[in-house]
Amino acid sequence: MDYMTRWGYSVELPEGDAALPPIITAAQFSAITGGVMSSTPERVQAVLDGVSQAVRDWCGWHVAPVLPCEWTGQGEGRMLLLPCLGVRSVTEVVVDGSPRSFEWLPSGIVRLVGSTFPDSWRSVECSFIAGNDATSALAMAVAQIAANSLAATAGVREEHAGQVGITYNQTANGVSGGVRLLDSDYRLLAPYRLETR
Repeated sequence: MDYMTRWGYSVELPEGDAALPPIITAAQFSAITGGVMSSTPERVQAVLDGVSQAVRDWCGWHVAPVLPCEWTGQGEGRMLLLPCLGVRSVTEVVVDGSPRSFEWLPSGIVRLVGSTFPDSWRSVECSFIAGNDATSALAMAVAQIAANSLAATAGVREEHAGQVGITYNQTANGVSGGVRLLDSDYRLLAPYRLETR
């Protein structure tokens, strides 16, 4: 099934999926955290969905998993910039209806061989595969953000009863609950961010 992303390209989703899956599954989250996060499966899934969307929005593309993608746009001179990093392969570049010879880089840069792109919008169609396997640093970052969200009681920062006070986990300075990316999360996710080109 083709799914149009908010970043201007479509992806082919696995059979039965109607939207991008979370970057990590609930099983991966449980394995990374050692199963110590107590919450309902529904809440864990909702948080993983929210964290995945927050990470994707900040990074500017779907990030993970590895998926077949289709993009329509335009190039400049001999070059075009795909709206993705982690490009695994470029299978076809069609310019004004004709397939062209090309070279590509994993950073999403495509260059025509022996010709230039026309000066017209939406004249190029490109098929490619892009994304990351949610392992190591990416999986750890997503799990950490989700764990912070699950551990922070929504709307409650601290409680006091007589001489006893409890301060709860916060998802940002002065904010309890919800999905927030902290400065440390931005640093972990920086390699996956598509800078404005």
